[in-house]
Amino acid sequence: MAASVFDKVIRKIAHWRYFNNIKQNYVNSIPFLTKNEIDEIQKTKLKYILYNAINTVPFYKKSGIKIDFDNFTIAELNKFPIVNKELIRNDPKSFLSTKNKGIVSQTSGSTGIPFEYYLPFKSTAIELLTANRAWGMGEVYEYKYKDPIIMMRSYSPKIGEPITLYDSTHNYFYISAFHINDKFLNQYIDYIINSKAKILRGYPSSIYIFTLLLKKHNIILNQIQSIITSSETLLPMYREEIEKYWGVKVLDWYGQNENTVTVQQCWAGNYHNNDDYGIIEINEQNSIIATSLNNDVMPFIRYNTNDKAILLDSEIDKCICGRNFSIPFKGIEGRSEDILIKMDGTWIPTANFSTAMKAYKELNQFQVIQNENRSLQLNLVINPGISNDYIDDIKHEFTQRLGELSIEVNITEQIYRDPKTGKVKVSIQKGKL
Repeated sequence: MAASVFDKVIRKIAHWRYFNNIKQNYVNSIPFLTKNEIDEIQKTKLKYILYNAINTVPFYKKSGIKIDFDNFTIAELNKFPIVNKELIRNDPKSFLSTKNKGIVSQTSGSTGIPFEYYLPFKSTAIELLTANRAWGMGEVYEYKYKDPIIMMRSYSPKIGEPITLYDSTHNYFYISAFHINDKFLNQYIDYIINSKAKILRGYPSSIYIFTLLLKKHNIILNQIQSIITSSETLLPMYREEIEKYWGVKVLDWYGQNENTVTVQQCWAGNYHNNDDYGIIEINEQNSIIATSLNNDVMPFIRYNTNDKAILLDSEIDKCICGRNFSIPFKGIEGRSEDILIKMDGTWIPTANFSTAMKAYKELNQFQVIQNENRSLQLNLVINPGISNDYIDDIKHEFTQRLGELSIEVNITEQIYRDPKTGKVKVSIQKGKL
Protein backbone atom coordinates (compact mmCIF):
# COMPACT_ATOMS: atom_id res chain seq x y z
CA MET A 1 0.00 0.00 0.00
CA ALA A 2 1.56 3.29 -1.10
CA ALA A 3 1.68 6.28 1.20
CA SER A 4 -1.21 8.70 0.65
CA VAL A 5 -0.72 12.39 -0.14
CA PHE A 6 -2.14 13.17 3.31
CA ASP A 7 0.45 10.91 4.97
CA LYS A 8 3.25 12.61 3.05
CA VAL A 9 2.06 16.08 4.09
CA ILE A 10 1.77 15.02 7.74
CA ARG A 11 5.24 13.50 7.57
CA LYS A 12 6.69 16.74 6.20
CA ILE A 13 5.03 18.81 8.94
CA ALA A 14 6.25 16.37 11.60
CA HIS A 15 9.73 16.47 10.10
CA TRP A 16 10.18 20.21 10.45
CA ARG A 17 8.48 20.42 13.86
CA TYR A 18 10.76 17.73 15.24
CA PHE A 19 13.83 19.10 13.48
CA ASN A 20 13.25 22.62 14.80
CA ASN A 21 12.49 21.43 18.33
CA ILE A 22 15.48 19.13 18.66
CA LYS A 23 18.44 21.37 17.94
CA GLN A 24 21.33 19.93 15.94
CA ASN A 25 23.87 21.17 18.49
CA TYR A 26 22.22 19.10 21.22
CA VAL A 27 22.16 15.97 19.03
CA ASN A 28 25.83 16.52 18.16
CA SER A 29 26.75 16.79 21.84
CA ILE A 30 25.27 13.42 22.88
CA PRO A 31 28.26 11.24 21.82
CA PHE A 32 30.49 13.34 24.08
CA LEU A 33 28.35 12.82 27.19
CA THR A 34 29.57 10.37 29.81
CA LYS A 35 28.78 6.70 29.27
CA ASN A 36 26.39 6.81 32.23
CA GLU A 37 24.52 9.75 30.71
CA ILE A 38 24.27 7.99 27.34
CA ASP A 39 23.06 4.81 29.06
CA GLU A 40 20.29 6.80 30.76
CA ILE A 41 19.11 8.24 27.43
CA GLN A 42 19.12 4.78 25.91
CA LYS A 43 17.33 3.21 28.88
CA THR A 44 14.60 5.89 28.89
CA LYS A 45 13.92 5.46 25.18
CA LEU A 46 13.95 1.65 25.37
CA LYS A 47 11.56 1.67 28.33
CA TYR A 48 9.02 3.61 26.27
CA ILE A 49 9.45 1.37 23.21
CA LEU A 50 8.92 -1.82 25.21
CA TYR A 51 5.98 -0.36 27.16
CA ASN A 52 4.36 0.70 23.92
CA ALA A 53 4.98 -2.73 22.37
CA ILE A 54 3.40 -4.88 25.08
CA ASN A 55 0.40 -2.54 25.38
CA THR A 56 -0.41 -1.57 21.78
CA VAL A 57 1.23 -4.10 19.43
CA PRO A 58 -0.80 -7.35 19.00
CA PHE A 59 2.22 -9.65 18.53
CA TYR A 60 3.71 -8.54 21.86
CA LYS A 61 0.41 -8.06 23.72
CA LYS A 62 -0.42 -11.74 23.32
CA SER A 63 3.15 -12.89 24.08
CA GLY A 64 2.66 -12.65 27.84
CA ILE A 65 5.99 -10.87 28.30
CA LYS A 66 6.28 -9.32 31.78
CA ILE A 67 8.56 -6.28 32.08
CA ASP A 68 9.75 -4.88 35.41
CA PHE A 69 9.21 -1.19 34.65
CA ASP A 70 9.78 -0.18 38.28
CA ASN A 71 13.34 -1.55 38.26
CA PHE A 72 13.96 -1.22 34.56
CA THR A 73 17.32 -2.03 32.98
CA ILE A 74 18.47 -2.68 29.41
CA ALA A 75 18.50 -6.40 30.31
CA GLU A 76 14.68 -6.42 30.10
CA LEU A 77 15.16 -6.44 26.33
CA ASN A 78 16.33 -10.06 26.55
CA LYS A 79 12.77 -11.13 27.44
CA PHE A 80 11.69 -10.38 23.88
CA PRO A 81 12.07 -12.95 21.08
CA ILE A 82 14.30 -12.39 18.07
CA VAL A 83 12.18 -11.62 14.99
CA ASN A 84 13.03 -11.40 11.29
CA LYS A 85 11.74 -9.97 8.04
CA GLU A 86 9.88 -13.15 7.06
CA LEU A 87 7.94 -13.27 10.35
CA ILE A 88 6.87 -9.64 10.00
CA ARG A 89 6.06 -9.99 6.30
CA ASN A 90 3.75 -12.98 6.99
CA ASP A 91 1.58 -11.01 9.42
CA PRO A 92 2.46 -7.29 9.32
CA LYS A 93 -0.70 -6.10 11.09
CA SER A 94 0.24 -7.97 14.24
CA PHE A 95 3.40 -5.85 14.47
CA LEU A 96 1.57 -2.54 14.04
CA SER A 97 0.66 -0.39 17.02
CA THR A 98 -3.09 0.04 17.44
CA LYS A 99 -2.44 3.50 18.90
CA ASN A 100 0.41 5.19 17.04
CA LYS A 101 0.17 6.08 13.36
CA GLY A 102 2.90 6.53 10.79
CA ILE A 103 3.77 6.31 7.13
CA VAL A 104 4.21 3.17 5.06
CA SER A 105 7.55 2.44 3.45
CA GLN A 106 8.81 -0.42 1.34
CA THR A 107 11.98 -2.11 0.19
CA SER A 108 12.34 -4.76 -2.49
CA GLY A 109 14.58 -6.80 -0.21
CA SER A 110 17.59 -8.88 -1.21
CA THR A 111 15.35 -11.58 -2.68
CA GLY A 112 13.20 -9.17 -4.67
CA ILE A 113 10.14 -9.89 -2.51
CA PRO A 114 8.64 -6.55 -1.36
CA PHE A 115 8.85 -5.85 2.36
CA GLU A 116 6.38 -3.28 3.65
CA TYR A 117 6.81 -1.61 7.02
CA TYR A 118 5.81 1.55 8.87
CA LEU A 119 7.85 4.44 10.26
CA PRO A 120 6.90 7.37 12.52
CA PHE A 121 6.00 10.64 10.80
CA LYS A 122 9.05 12.22 12.43
CA SER A 123 11.44 9.59 11.03
CA THR A 124 12.75 11.83 8.23
CA ALA A 125 13.81 14.45 10.77
CA ILE A 126 15.46 11.83 12.98
CA GLU A 127 17.40 10.47 10.01
CA LEU A 128 18.60 13.94 9.01
CA LEU A 129 19.70 14.87 12.53
CA THR A 130 21.57 11.58 12.92
CA ALA A 131 23.17 11.83 9.48
CA ASN A 132 24.29 15.42 10.06
CA ARG A 133 25.99 14.29 13.26
CA ALA A 134 27.65 11.34 11.55
CA TRP A 135 29.04 13.42 8.70
CA GLY A 136 30.93 15.54 11.19
CA MET A 137 33.08 12.64 12.43
CA GLY A 138 36.07 13.38 10.23
CA GLU A 139 39.37 14.52 11.71
CA VAL A 140 40.07 17.64 9.63
CA TYR A 141 36.64 18.92 8.66
CA GLU A 142 33.55 19.02 10.88
CA TYR A 143 30.32 19.18 8.92
CA LYS A 144 27.78 21.85 9.81
CA TYR A 145 24.14 21.65 8.81
CA LYS A 146 23.59 22.89 5.25
CA ASP A 147 27.27 22.76 4.31
CA PRO A 148 27.40 21.61 0.66
CA ILE A 149 27.78 17.88 0.02
CA ILE A 150 28.55 16.05 -3.21
CA MET A 151 26.15 13.07 -3.38
CA MET A 152 27.37 10.32 -5.70
CA ARG A 153 24.27 8.22 -5.00
CA SER A 154 20.44 8.16 -5.01
CA TYR A 155 20.04 9.99 -8.32
CA SER A 156 19.08 8.05 -11.46
CA PRO A 157 18.27 10.50 -14.26
CA LYS A 158 15.89 9.42 -16.97
CA ILE A 159 16.70 9.84 -20.65
CA GLY A 160 16.92 13.54 -21.44
CA GLU A 161 17.32 14.62 -17.80
CA PRO A 162 20.53 16.33 -16.59
CA ILE A 163 23.21 14.14 -15.05
CA THR A 164 23.50 16.45 -12.04
CA LEU A 165 20.81 17.70 -9.68
CA TYR A 166 20.89 20.39 -7.00
CA ASP A 167 18.78 19.98 -3.84
CA SER A 168 18.49 23.50 -2.42
CA THR A 169 16.65 22.34 0.71
CA HIS A 170 19.65 20.41 2.01
CA ASN A 171 22.40 21.91 -0.19
CA TYR A 172 23.15 18.54 -1.78
CA PHE A 173 24.84 18.38 -5.18
CA TYR A 174 23.81 15.09 -6.80
CA ILE A 175 25.90 13.35 -9.44
CA SER A 176 24.55 10.47 -11.46
CA ALA A 177 26.45 7.27 -10.70
CA PHE A 178 25.39 6.01 -14.14
CA HIS A 179 27.55 8.53 -16.02
CA ILE A 180 30.98 8.23 -14.41
CA ASN A 181 33.07 8.03 -17.57
CA ASP A 182 35.46 10.01 -19.76
CA LYS A 183 32.66 11.76 -21.62
CA PHE A 184 31.26 13.51 -18.54
CA LEU A 185 34.42 13.80 -16.43
CA ASN A 186 35.08 17.49 -17.05
CA GLN A 187 31.44 18.35 -16.36
CA TYR A 188 31.61 16.49 -13.04
CA ILE A 189 34.88 18.15 -12.04
CA ASP A 190 33.49 21.64 -12.72
CA TYR A 191 30.32 20.78 -10.82
CA ILE A 192 32.30 19.60 -7.78
CA ILE A 193 34.62 22.62 -7.80
CA ASN A 194 31.73 25.09 -8.13
CA SER A 195 29.82 23.40 -5.30
CA LYS A 196 32.67 24.23 -2.86
CA ALA A 197 31.74 20.98 -1.07
CA LYS A 198 34.30 19.42 1.24
CA ILE A 199 32.37 16.16 1.70
CA LEU A 200 31.96 13.46 -0.93
CA ARG A 201 29.28 10.94 -0.05
CA GLY A 202 28.29 7.96 -2.16
CA TYR A 203 28.11 4.25 -2.78
CA PRO A 204 31.56 2.66 -2.37
CA SER A 205 31.46 1.42 -5.97
CA SER A 206 30.62 4.90 -7.32
CA ILE A 207 33.47 6.61 -5.48
CA TYR A 208 35.85 3.80 -6.38
CA ILE A 209 35.05 4.04 -10.11
CA PHE A 210 35.30 7.84 -9.98
CA THR A 211 38.68 7.50 -8.23
CA LEU A 212 39.99 5.19 -10.97
CA LEU A 213 38.84 7.70 -13.58
CA LEU A 214 40.61 10.60 -11.84
CA LYS A 215 43.71 8.46 -11.42
CA LYS A 216 43.68 7.62 -15.12
CA HIS A 217 43.76 11.34 -15.98
CA ASN A 218 46.04 12.30 -13.06
CA ILE A 219 43.47 14.71 -11.58
CA ILE A 220 43.49 15.64 -7.89
CA LEU A 221 40.56 17.43 -6.21
CA ASN A 222 42.11 18.87 -3.07
CA GLN A 223 38.89 20.45 -1.79
CA ILE A 224 37.48 17.10 -0.60
CA GLN A 225 38.36 16.60 3.08
CA SER A 226 35.94 13.84 4.04
CA ILE A 227 34.63 10.80 2.14
CA ILE A 228 31.62 8.89 3.45
CA THR A 229 30.40 5.59 2.02
CA SER A 230 27.18 3.69 2.69
CA SER A 231 24.53 1.28 1.33
CA GLU A 232 27.00 -1.20 -0.16
CA THR A 233 29.70 -3.28 1.48
CA LEU A 234 32.94 -1.29 1.48
CA LEU A 235 35.41 -3.79 0.06
CA PRO A 236 39.03 -3.52 1.26
CA MET A 237 40.22 -3.00 -2.32
CA TYR A 238 37.84 -0.04 -2.65
CA ARG A 239 38.94 1.53 0.64
CA GLU A 240 42.64 1.11 -0.12
CA GLU A 241 42.41 2.70 -3.58
CA ILE A 242 40.20 5.59 -2.45
CA GLU A 243 42.23 6.50 0.63
CA LYS A 244 45.53 6.27 -1.23
CA TYR A 245 44.43 8.56 -4.04
CA TRP A 246 42.41 11.15 -2.11
CA GLY A 247 44.67 11.25 0.93
CA VAL A 248 41.75 11.14 3.39
CA LYS A 249 40.20 8.41 5.49
CA VAL A 250 37.02 6.78 4.21
CA LEU A 251 34.30 6.96 6.87
CA ASP A 252 31.90 4.08 6.37
CA TRP A 253 28.25 4.23 7.45
CA TYR A 254 26.04 1.23 8.22
CA GLY A 255 22.25 1.26 8.45
CA GLN A 256 19.11 -0.27 6.95
CA ASN A 257 15.96 0.95 5.24
CA GLU A 258 14.00 -0.13 8.32
CA ASN A 259 15.83 2.54 10.36
CA THR A 260 16.65 0.20 13.23
CA VAL A 261 20.29 1.08 13.97
CA THR A 262 22.94 3.28 12.39
CA VAL A 263 26.68 2.93 12.86
CA GLN A 264 29.24 5.48 11.69
CA GLN A 265 32.99 5.16 11.44
CA CYS A 266 35.00 7.98 13.04
CA TRP A 267 38.35 9.37 11.92
CA ALA A 268 40.13 6.93 14.27
CA GLY A 269 38.66 4.03 12.29
CA ASN A 270 36.19 2.75 14.90
CA TYR A 271 32.55 2.02 14.12
CA HIS A 272 30.36 3.87 16.64
CA ASN A 273 26.78 2.82 17.20
CA ASN A 274 24.37 5.73 17.56
CA ASP A 275 23.30 4.61 21.03
CA ASP A 276 20.43 7.10 21.22
CA TYR A 277 19.02 5.68 17.96
CA GLY A 278 19.17 1.91 18.39
CA ILE A 279 20.63 -1.04 20.29
CA ILE A 280 22.89 -3.65 18.69
CA GLU A 281 23.37 -7.27 19.71
CA ILE A 282 25.58 -9.78 17.85
CA ASN A 283 24.39 -13.41 17.81
CA GLU A 284 26.45 -16.59 17.49
CA GLN A 285 26.38 -16.36 13.69
CA ASN A 286 27.75 -12.80 13.92
CA SER A 287 24.43 -11.45 12.62
CA ILE A 288 23.44 -7.97 13.72
CA ILE A 289 20.33 -8.00 15.92
CA ALA A 290 18.84 -4.50 16.01
CA THR A 291 16.32 -2.71 18.23
CA SER A 292 15.03 0.69 17.12
CA LEU A 293 14.62 3.32 19.85
CA ASN A 294 12.54 5.60 17.64
CA ASN A 295 9.83 3.50 15.99
CA ASP A 296 6.69 3.22 18.11
CA VAL A 297 4.47 2.61 15.07
CA MET A 298 5.91 -0.76 14.00
CA PRO A 299 8.53 -1.49 16.67
CA PHE A 300 11.55 -3.41 15.44
CA ILE A 301 12.62 -5.18 18.61
CA ARG A 302 15.52 -7.65 18.43
CA TYR A 303 15.22 -7.68 14.64
CA ASN A 304 17.64 -10.01 12.85
CA THR A 305 19.04 -7.94 9.98
CA ASN A 306 21.01 -10.92 8.60
CA ASP A 307 23.89 -8.52 8.06
CA LYS A 308 27.19 -9.95 9.26
CA ALA A 309 29.54 -8.11 11.59
CA ILE A 310 33.30 -8.51 11.90
CA LEU A 311 33.92 -8.99 15.61
CA LEU A 312 36.29 -6.81 17.60
CA ASP A 313 39.64 -8.36 18.53
CA SER A 314 39.06 -6.98 22.03
CA GLU A 315 36.61 -4.57 23.63
CA ILE A 316 37.43 -0.89 23.10
CA ASP A 317 36.68 1.03 26.27
CA LYS A 318 37.47 4.53 25.00
CA CYS A 319 37.96 5.79 21.45
CA ILE A 320 40.68 8.37 20.89
CA CYS A 321 38.19 10.47 18.91
CA GLY A 322 36.62 11.40 22.27
CA ARG A 323 33.13 9.99 21.62
CA ASN A 324 31.55 7.69 24.18
CA PHE A 325 29.13 5.93 21.86
CA SER A 326 29.64 2.16 21.98
CA ILE A 327 31.79 0.33 19.42
CA PRO A 328 29.91 -2.91 18.63
CA PHE A 329 32.10 -4.38 15.88
CA LYS A 330 35.19 -3.88 13.73
CA GLY A 331 33.35 -3.70 10.42
CA ILE A 332 30.69 -5.22 8.20
CA GLU A 333 31.65 -8.57 6.73
CA GLY A 334 28.64 -8.69 4.44
CA ARG A 335 25.09 -7.51 4.10
CA SER A 336 22.32 -10.04 3.69
CA GLU A 337 22.49 -9.76 -0.11
CA ASP A 338 26.28 -10.32 -0.04
CA ILE A 339 26.05 -14.06 0.63
CA LEU A 340 27.22 -16.93 -1.57
CA ILE A 341 26.35 -20.57 -0.85
CA LYS A 342 28.84 -23.43 -0.98
CA MET A 343 27.94 -26.83 -2.40
CA ASP A 344 27.42 -28.12 1.15
CA GLY A 345 25.03 -25.24 1.98
CA THR A 346 27.49 -23.15 4.00
CA TRP A 347 27.01 -19.38 3.70
CA ILE A 348 30.04 -17.37 2.64
CA PRO A 349 30.01 -13.53 2.70
CA THR A 350 31.27 -11.98 -0.55
CA ALA A 351 33.78 -9.98 1.47
CA ASN A 352 35.79 -13.21 1.78
CA PHE A 353 36.62 -12.92 -1.92
CA SER A 354 37.60 -9.26 -1.95
CA THR A 355 40.94 -9.89 -0.27
CA ALA A 356 41.74 -12.62 -2.79
CA MET A 357 40.82 -10.35 -5.70
CA LYS A 358 43.25 -7.66 -4.51
CA ALA A 359 46.12 -9.87 -5.69
CA TYR A 360 44.93 -9.53 -9.29
CA LYS A 361 46.27 -6.14 -10.31
CA GLU A 362 44.76 -6.35 -13.82
CA LEU A 363 41.28 -6.80 -12.34
CA ASN A 364 39.52 -3.45 -11.83
CA GLN A 365 36.12 -4.67 -10.64
CA PHE A 366 34.14 -7.87 -10.25
CA GLN A 367 30.60 -9.05 -9.66
CA VAL A 368 29.41 -12.56 -8.89
CA ILE A 369 25.88 -13.79 -9.55
CA GLN A 370 24.76 -17.07 -8.01
CA ASN A 371 21.82 -18.81 -9.66
CA GLU A 372 19.22 -21.02 -8.01
CA ASN A 373 21.21 -24.15 -8.96
CA ARG A 374 24.27 -22.51 -7.24
CA SER A 375 26.17 -22.03 -10.50
CA LEU A 376 28.06 -18.73 -10.78
CA GLN A 377 28.39 -15.98 -13.33
CA LEU A 378 31.50 -13.84 -12.89
CA ASN A 379 31.36 -10.40 -14.45
CA LEU A 380 34.91 -9.05 -14.68
CA VAL A 381 36.16 -5.58 -15.63
CA ILE A 382 39.71 -6.41 -16.57
CA ASN A 383 42.58 -4.80 -18.48
CA PRO A 384 42.89 -5.83 -22.15
CA GLY A 385 45.31 -8.51 -23.28
CA ILE A 386 44.91 -10.76 -20.23
CA SER A 387 45.55 -14.45 -20.81
CA ASN A 388 43.06 -17.26 -20.27
CA ASP A 389 45.34 -18.62 -17.55
CA TYR A 390 44.93 -15.38 -15.62
CA ILE A 391 41.15 -15.70 -15.81
CA ASP A 392 41.34 -19.38 -14.83
CA ASP A 393 43.29 -18.36 -11.72
CA ILE A 394 40.48 -15.97 -10.77
CA LYS A 395 37.92 -18.76 -11.27
CA HIS A 396 40.03 -20.99 -9.05
CA GLU A 397 39.74 -18.49 -6.19
CA PHE A 398 35.98 -19.11 -6.23
CA THR A 399 36.04 -22.90 -6.62
CA GLN A 400 38.64 -23.13 -3.87
CA ARG A 401 36.23 -21.44 -1.48
CA LEU A 402 32.85 -22.62 -2.76
CA GLY A 403 33.53 -26.03 -4.22
CA GLU A 404 33.39 -27.25 -7.80
CA LEU A 405 30.54 -25.04 -8.94
CA SER A 406 29.84 -24.33 -12.59
CA ILE A 407 31.32 -20.90 -13.41
CA GLU A 408 30.63 -18.76 -16.46
CA VAL A 409 32.94 -15.77 -17.00
CA ASN A 410 31.76 -12.59 -18.69
CA ILE A 411 34.41 -9.97 -19.57
CA THR A 412 32.72 -6.57 -19.63
CA GLU A 413 33.65 -2.87 -19.79
CA GLN A 414 31.58 -2.01 -16.73
CA ILE A 415 29.43 -3.54 -14.00
CA TYR A 416 25.94 -2.23 -14.53
CA ARG A 417 24.02 -0.51 -11.78
CA ASP A 418 20.60 -1.46 -10.53
CA PRO A 419 18.34 0.97 -12.45
CA LYS A 420 16.09 1.44 -9.41
CA THR A 421 18.67 2.03 -6.68
CA GLY A 422 21.75 3.14 -8.61
CA LYS A 423 23.85 0.66 -6.62
CA VAL A 424 26.40 -1.80 -7.95
CA LYS A 425 26.00 -5.10 -6.15
CA VAL A 426 29.19 -7.07 -5.73
CA SER A 427 27.05 -10.18 -5.46
CA ILE A 428 23.55 -11.07 -6.52
CA GLN A 429 21.98 -14.10 -4.87
CA LYS A 430 19.16 -15.58 -6.95
CA GLY A 431 18.77 -18.69 -4.82
CA LYS A 432 17.02 -18.98 -1.47
CA LEU A 433 19.15 -18.42 1.62
